[in-house]
Amino acid sequence: MISTEHAALTVPEILLMLRAPGAGWLATLLTALDEAQRDPDFDARQRLALAQLTAEQVLPSAVVDAARRRAASFELELELAASSLPQAGAA
Repeated sequence: MISTEHAALTVPEILLMLRAPGAGWLATLLTALDEAQRDPDFDARQRLALAQLTAEQVLPSAVVDAARRRAASFELELELAASSLPQAGAA
């Protein structure tokens, strides 16, 4: 179990963590969180769910399965939106 006694990390500590070779997932999650926080559809209820789930040691498999399906759908939506944009340099 992760101790929450020293849970509050400083920005410099997090920056050092991100320099570590194994910090790829942390960087990916922080980037996704930044994107989500800029999106008005990422509402207070979703933020609460995220906080609750990150505090857990294990994610419920039903939630993981549903999230993977939704993420795949979201990726397809992004690809379709990108393919419908006018190509740069096209006449």
